[in-house]
Formats: sequence, C-alpha cells, structure tokens
Amino acid sequence: MIATLLVGIVGTALVAFLTAFARGGEVRERISDPAIESSLASRRLDTLLPGFRAVLAADGETALIWVTDRIASRSVHLSEAALVRFDPEGEELLLETARTDALVADRDLEREYLIGQYGALLATFDTLRENGLLEREILAEGIESIELLAVLGTPGVADATFMNTEASARIRIAPAVLKEPLR
Repeated sequence: MIATLLVGIVGTALVAFLTAFARGGEVRERISDPAIESSLASRRLDTLLPGFRAVLAADGETALIWVTDRIASRSVHLSEAALVRFDPEGEELLLETARTDALVADRDLEREYLIGQYGALLATFDTLRENGLLEREILAEGIESIELLAVLGTPGVADATFMNTEASARIRIAPAVLKEPLR
C-alpha cells in the first residue's frame, strides 16, 4: 500500500512538472510578440546608446549608428560606430561594436570614414565579426524577421519593423537631437 502511494505521488509530481514545462513553452511563444519585442529593443537601445548622434545607413537587416564623436574630426571612426543587425539564425536583433582590444592591437582599424564610405565601414564590421572581434548585446529575440530602413526625407533616422506571421510593430531609431557628420 505504501509503494502504491509513493508511485502515485511521484506520478503526480511528474505530470505537474511536464504540464508546467509545456505552459512555459506557450508563454515564451506569446512573449515573442513583435509589439513587446520592439518596445524592449527600443528601451535596450536607449540604455546602451544614450544620446547617440545619428543613424548613418539602414538597409534591410542592418543599421549603422554613429554613437559618439570621441575624435573631433567631423567624420566617423570605427570606435565611434555601432551596428544594429538582425541575425536570422538566432532570431535576434543585435547591437555590435568593435572590441577595444581589437582597436588597440590594430591601430589601422581606427581610420576615418566619410559620408559615402559607409559601405567600407560595414565591410570592416563583417571582417571583425568573422574574426570574433565584436562585442554583442541582444536587443530583442524571438523575431521571425525585421526590416531596418532609412526614413526618406529625414537624414539620420531609421525605422525598424518587427514582423511575424500574425503581426508587426514599428519603432523609430532616432537620436534626441540629430547630429550627423558634416563631411
């Protein structure tokens, strides 16, 4: 009789555990709502890049951001830039910056990028990513797709549209006061 009672208790505990595990999966699925993820991404971006200067370029799954003007040159250096990038494999929106040790080890990375040379800056980010020399922060996760596009007629600003099969949400990536490089 005691053995039957113990088997019943263990069986009940196992059923309760499996039920809780299944409900947790459902909750995670509901949390991946584009409206929630876009709001979280906006708040995380504001926390990680307070007072950034401008969105330099946005095209599809990437947006290049001018974070600060540490080197007073009226141009953008690698240490002054960040990349907001959608990773479709991990279904994550990432914020990537060059690692400080990489910039110290290779002083040639810290060159000037003028307006019109942002493609070269994006290529530098790709090279650093391949070599594992980028710092990454997750801005949002559980996203099926995202579209980052420059806002026409408003330089230095981009829209990010978070999408899944059932809904979409849009946030604006814009500095409080627009300060874009002059040359």
